[in-house]
Amino acid sequence: MLLFSFVTFQSIAHQTDAAVTPVKRAVPLYPKYAIKKRIEGTVLVNFSIEQDGNVSDIQVVASDQDGLFDASAILGVQKWLYTKPAQKIRNNYAAIEFALTDTPATSQFTNVEKIQVRGE
Repeated sequence: MLLFSFVTFQSIAHQTDAAVTPVKRAVPLYPKYAIKKRIEGTVLVNFSIEQDGNVSDIQVVASDQDGLFDASAILGVQKWLYTKPAQKIRNNYAAIEFALTDTPATSQFTNVEKIQVRGE
């Protein structure tokens, strides 16, 4: 079975350093079990952007589906890279939505960057 994933960027939530922009975004993998069982879910992560542009201090703030998507979300965010900020930027948030359709259930997280991972 081939798994396809894509990411859409809807809004930038936390911009304390206007010059900091994403350079690389790894797409979290949609868990095969969740695709097979037709499960969708969202993970809200908090992370820091280091002075070299790498992401650190990744924490799951909230998630649904009993944490089914947590590990995948963390592994994807670990690979993100940003332009280099003047200093470490803490408390960045992203809601990673794992969806099987074009119209997933609306996330309860607002005013944060939303990233959609699509499992097909």
